[in-house]
Amino acid sequence: MIRAFAVALTLLALLPAAAHAAGPFQPVGLWRFFHTDGKPFLARLMPDQSATTDFGQGEVGIWRWEGQRVRVYYTSGWDDVLYQKDGVFHKAGWAPGADHCGPPSNDAVAEHVSDDPAAKP
Repeated sequence: MIRAFAVALTLLALLPAAAHAAGPFQPVGLWRFFHTDGKPFLARLMPDQSATTDFGQGEVGIWRWEGQRVRVYYTSGWDDVLYQKDGVFHKAGWAPGADHCGPPSNDAVAEHVSDDPAAKP
């Protein structure tokens, strides 16, 4: 019984690792995104599926896989989708209150700067 409990705990501990490795690319790390006005900002996607940016006063949120894309929900109301097209990363973003059935508020190339979310740019 103790052995079964230990195995169950081990499997539960592996779930977050499996969750962030479930798609066609590694989302965890430091990213350079571009806002609607074209200015770059940094985003950090963490192994625990939390996210932060240095845009404005800073944003916090969570990320998850949705099919072959990563969706990031921020408490500011922004909603971003990170995806690959022809081997190039892109980030589409919907402003707070935007219709998600319509085109994104912005869609620009994204750069995966480092696999380490704590890396310096």
